[in-house]
Amino acid sequence: MSTENQLKKIIYRAVHRGCKETDFLLGDFFVANKDNLSDLGLEICESFLNEDDMLIYDWILEKIPTEIIYQNLIEKIRQFHGLS
Repeated sequence: MSTENQLKKIIYRAVHRGCKETDFLLGDFFVANKDNLSDLGLEICESFLNEDDMLIYDWILEKIPTEIIYQNLIEKIRQFHGLS
């Protein structure tokens, strides 16, 4: 898969989660940072977007500890939304 197609897939999956809260938190972040996603690691972003919405939501709100692999990404999402 080309990088461009991978980015399109990531953006689509971030915006269309099925849970309005994560649609907002993830969609806005990934759309605004689409040019920097390769810096975050496209494979990590894809893996992250395969996680359950409520798990992601709880990580972002620090209700539960974040998996180590996603800590940098979660922190960037939190900073983007002014949550850290």
